[in-house]
Amino acid sequence: MKILFEDYTFNAATKQITFNTTSVVGLEQLLVITNVTDNIIIYNFADPSAGGTIANNVLTLDYDTTSMSNTDTLQIFLDNQESPASDEMLRLMGRMVKLLESSAVQDAAGRQRVSIDVFQPQVVANPSFIYNPTFVPTQLGQPTGTIGAVAESAFNLQSRIAYISLRQNLEFS
Repeated sequence: MKILFEDYTFNAATKQITFNTTSVVGLEQLLVITNVTDNIIIYNFADPSAGGTIANNVLTLDYDTTSMSNTDTLQIFLDNQESPASDEMLRLMGRMVKLLESSAVQDAAGRQRVSIDVFQPQVVANPSFIYNPTFVPTQLGQPTGTIGAVAESAFNLQSRIAYISLRQNLEFS
């Protein structure tokens, strides 16, 4: 993968670029280095006249940079083939693959099979608590241990409302 390398030191008089990294940078990783201040390519892996040698993360260029300045901006592209994918990247790629999988049962023609279960609706004694953030179950004479049942009833009511609005848009053939 081609990456832009930005942590370097340029010494124009000695024709050297020092890569400030703890990783070892090899000559086989270098793709192209351009002096963007002067708009000149000073290293190109495919050009024998714009090559160089590297030792201890210091690249000595074949190109004569003595007329350039140490403060010139360089654009350095490396091939970062040795960096393994991070755990986060692997996790995200796994999620992407999972999203691509079919989540439905399909027949040979690619049609999706839908199974609808019949359920008995539960009667909610006082549905106004759904929209009342100050509701306390004991206000209705219910013991405090039924808060889970109240929350479940609220969920069932909201599910039924969502199903009704969804059912209106279904088409069967």
